[in-house]
Amino acid sequence: MAEPTWLLGSCWRCDGDDLPVMWIGDVQNRDLGHVPFYACEPCMQRLEDLMRAHFSLAHEAG
Repeated sequence: MAEPTWLLGSCWRCDGDDLPVMWIGDVQNRDLGHVPFYACEPCMQRLEDLMRAHFSLAHEAG
């Protein structure tokens, strides 16, 4: 797996500006179409924590 590419920009989760951010995928809206979603490292960590919690709960239920 390739190393993540960080660039200077705005985090779409915490609204921080001029931060190292990483593209994590596209989000879409019925009216606006697809746009790139960027997050800073602390927000990436929080999203990964939420993903782990989701999969942990799914595993316990299944």
